[in-house]
Amino acid sequence: MKMKNVSLLLLTLALFFISVCSQNVEQIQFVLRWPQTYCNKDPKPKVKCDKTPPLKFTLDGFGGTDSNGKILQGCKDTEKRDWKKVLHTTMVTQLNNFWPSLTKQEPIDMWKEAWNTYGTCIIKTFKGPTQYFNRAVRLAGEIGDLLQHHLINSDGIVPCDSATYNNGEILNSFKKVSNNQELSFTCKKINSTHAYLDQVTFCYDQKDPRNIVSCLSSVTSQRCLVQNIIVPRPSPPTRAFISADSSMTGEKLRPNSIWEILRQLI
Repeated sequence: MKMKNVSLLLLTLALFFISVCSQNVEQIQFVLRWPQTYCNKDPKPKVKCDKTPPLKFTLDGFGGTDSNGKILQGCKDTEKRDWKKVLHTTMVTQLNNFWPSLTKQEPIDMWKEAWNTYGTCIIKTFKGPTQYFNRAVRLAGEIGDLLQHHLINSDGIVPCDSATYNNGEILNSFKKVSNNQELSFTCKKINSTHAYLDQVTFCYDQKDPRNIVSCLSSVTSQRCLVQNIIVPRPSPPTRAFISADSSMTGEKLRPNSIWEILRQLI
């Protein structure tokens, strides 16, 4: 009788893991975050940053979603990985450029955790961690520097705690990157009228993750609706090269001037 119960339990567990790992993947999400908001603007931070936030978007998440837009996680990797081969020197350098650890966690440990938690649920698409990280590098390269190339150069949206930008301006700037496909961005509320820019989510076809697609309505429905958005800067200026008028009114500056200012800030 005991053996029968044990066999039944093992069968149940096996079916559970099979069902978990064979979850239907509807889309793949590439989620970028604004580090200053993550590190310093969350009233209830889950983690503590111990590094200065870089003046650019960094990767927050890369994984699959189901048909309801829920992030898939908790699948199992049945293979033993040689992480020294997967995360070789060149790969580490590339990942650190757009996917750094802002906490005490070692970057390699963070990337391993990302694969084991989220990457394993899209293993049918990427086959293994090498392909997963290679795709992350490629997508990061295709999106490029969201701050410099799109927000600043195209639309004059500069990180500044005293400048506010219309919600629609932020959304339209991001949609230039997504080829006008629907996406989502979130924010951290300051009050009912103002918020800090937090994350932006781009969605890709799970069968061919080279193709950017419109995010599911369940994802876009979570989009920030606060009308006045602030893109906070990592640190206040240390030199008086920004005029009081331009820094306090939030007026847009010429893209070249903005980038020169920001390069001096860091």
